[in-house]
Amino acid sequence: MEFYASYVYLSMASYFNRDDQALSGFASFFQKNSNEERDHGMKLMTYQAKRGGRVVFQDIAKPSSMEWGTPLEAMEAALELEKTVNQSLLDLHKASDSKGDAHLCDFLEAEYLGEQVEGIKELGDMITKIKRAGDGLGLHIMDKEIGS
Repeated sequence: MEFYASYVYLSMASYFNRDDQALSGFASFFQKNSNEERDHGMKLMTYQAKRGGRVVFQDIAKPSSMEWGTPLEAMEAALELEKTVNQSLLDLHKASDSKGDAHLCDFLEAEYLGEQVEGIKELGDMITKIKRAGDGLGLHIMDKEIGS
């Protein structure tokens, strides 16, 4: 799920970097999120190898869209994506707990779950600010703020 999220964020970054969008702050924000999600996936792979497991690669589905609409629509899609990632981590935590794997539970709690809640809150706050700012100059100012 982490690699899929990275792929979706990369698609969003590419979209906002296009000449017909020209929102470099949003492009930068989504690129940063893509890198972060990829790092999360790599961290899980490293953890699995450390525990003696084998990493099995599977296809990563392409993003559901290549056109993300307005920054508000993209942020709302990103919020739903983060909620989905969070739920997959919670499901993994529940499965590891039911199998008595306290070490994996601790790893997920320390490395992922708190950060997911913070990320969901950050996206929710940005959605509110984008709605408040409106289009035009407000969107320009939000683009500059998000990119900094």
